[in-house]
Amino acid sequence: MPAPAFDWAGAYGGLSYSAVTGRITQSPGGTPDMESVNGWGVFGGYNWQRGNFVFGPELAYTDFEAGYPPFINRQRNVLELRARAGYAVNNVMFYGFVGAARSELFGGGVWNSENGVSYGLGAQFHIRNNFFVGVEAARRNMSFSTGGADVENDIDTISLRFGYQF
Repeated sequence: MPAPAFDWAGAYGGLSYSAVTGRITQSPGGTPDMESVNGWGVFGGYNWQRGNFVFGPELAYTDFEAGYPPFINRQRNVLELRARAGYAVNNVMFYGFVGAARSELFGGGVWNSENGVSYGLGAQFHIRNNFFVGVEAARRNMSFSTGGADVENDIDTISLRFGYQF
C-alpha cells in the first residue's frame, strides 16, 4: 500500500460545538429525556501514523448543563479520555473511539459524580495548512448508585470540531 500524501502524525488541539441530548433510567423511578441543549468544548491529543492507519489518545471536555423535565435532576459537563483509531485518505480521516467518561448529575439535593464509557465515530478534514474541521457522533453510558437507587443514563452529542495540528 503506498504511503499517504498527508501526514496526520503529531499533537493537535481545538474547540467543539455540540448538540447534547440524553435520557436517564433510575431504578426505581422514571425514564425522562434530557432537554436538548448546546455545549462548548475543548480537546487535545496526539496521533501516530503507520501508512494510512492513524491512532492515539485524546482528552476531551464538553461544557453544558441540561435538565430532565419535569424532574429537578440536572446533568452537566463531560470529561473523557479516549483511544482513537482511524483510516486516512490524504487530507480526510475517518475514525472511531472508545474511552472513559465522567459527568455530574444533580439529584437528591447534591451533585453526584458519574463514571462510564464513551464511544463514537467521526471524520476530520484538513482544510488549510494545519487547520482542520470535523464532525463527530458520540455516546456516553454513565451510571452511579445512591440512596438505594441505581441511576443509569446516556449522554449523546453531535459535534462540530475545529482544530489545529502542531
